[in-house]
Amino acid sequence: MASETSNYGDNEDLIQVDINFKGSKIKVYKSKSIGYYICPVCKKSIFFNELDLLDHIIAHAKGLNEKRRDIPTRFYRREKEE
Repeated sequence: MASETSNYGDNEDLIQVDINFKGSKIKVYKSKSIGYYICPVCKKSIFFNELDLLDHIIAHAKGLNEKRRDIPTRFYRREKEE
């Protein structure tokens, strides 16, 4: 499903890999030592198999990541100590 093509810049651990998905080639980077894939869209998320990466890329295409709400947080006011 994937084919190795070339090294990525000065990082010798990352290689560029082509993933075929329904007739389309997607170029992603993969770690040689650990074997994780890096999302080519946001470059923040890592995945350990191609199917999870493809689901994440489809979520980017549908805009689901941008519409997702953050985890609710509570803000506490600190009293000024005098």
